[in-house]
Amino acid sequence: MTVGFYFDEHMRRAAERGLRDRGYTVVMAVDIEMIGKDDDTEHLPYATRQGLIMVTFDRPFAGRTVSRSDHGGLICLSETIRDDIGAIIRVLTAFAEGKSADDVQGQVFWLK
Repeated sequence: MTVGFYFDEHMRRAAERGLRDRGYTVVMAVDIEMIGKDDDTEHLPYATRQGLIMVTFDRPFAGRTVSRSDHGGLICLSETIRDDIGAIIRVLTAFAEGKSADDVQGQVFWLK
C-alpha cells in the first residue's frame, strides 16, 4: 500500500498542494477540525485509523512516540526546512517512493 500523509496543524498548505499534485494523499488537520487537539490521543490515532503517516515538526512529540508501536508511523521534519516548501515536498516524496505503509508501521522517522 502507498504511503499517504496526515499533516498536523503546523504544516503548510503549499506543501500539501505540492504533494497532491504529485499524486499523494494528504489530509490536513485544519481541514478536518482537528485544531488544538492532543497529538498523542487524537492526532496520531486519527492518522493511524486512516492509514496515514503523521507529519510534524514537533520534536518533543516525536521523541515520546519513539517508545510506542501502536501507530501507523510518524515523520518529524527538521526545523531547518520549515519554510522551504520545495524541500518539504522533495523529502516527503523521496520518503514515500522508498516505503510502503507496512514499512512505516510503529516507527518514527527523523527527516531533514
